Amino acid sequence: MLLLNIIMNNSTLRFDDGINITLEQMLLTKEKRVHHQQQLFAHYPYPLISLSLVIPGPIKKSSGSIFLFTQALDAIHQMLNQHNISIIHEKLYESITGDEALLSIDYNVDMLKQLCIKIEENHFLGRLWDIDVIDPITQKSISRTKFAHYSRQCLVCQDNAKVCGRSKRHAISEILTAITNKVNDYRNS
Repeated sequence: MLLLNIIMNNSTLRFDDGINITLEQMLLTKEKRVHHQQQLFAHYPYPLISLSLVIPGPIKKSSGSIFLFTQALDAIHQMLNQHNISIIHEKLYESITGDEALLSIDYNVDMLKQLCIKIEENHFLGRLWDIDVIDPITQKSISRTKFAHYSRQCLVCQDNAKVCGRSKRHAISEILTAITNKVNDYRNS
């Protein structure tokens, strides 16, 4: 909590003040995430919100990412409270590969996905959050396209983010600058 207070009051949030991670560490984290999801489904057969961040490059946990994660979790909690939706179970995972949250929710999976899409699309920082909703029956993430929401826009040029990512159209430093500017604009508004 002390670290969070320091970050919230710090005038400069950075995305380069963490530890470089390897591809192997990221792949292991993805495997762990699936394992954690399966464990939760075994105990709580409800839709699952999986929260992580959209942070490119080898540093996934930084003062900037901690701020973003906290803001995302707050936005999810506010949305759930506004709709009187119950959290059955919530688990936070802190790691140098980036913080994550898993929330078991007693609500219709499709309606939950639509509410999470609204957060991503309407919150000023929502583009920087990856809020997946996972179906407890299929244990698969619900796609945005199911609800006529298309792929997300690139943080730099507003083109399709997947196209820019695959072609490596933008340098990581350019993307991190766009993220930093967005976070600073939010904090200064």
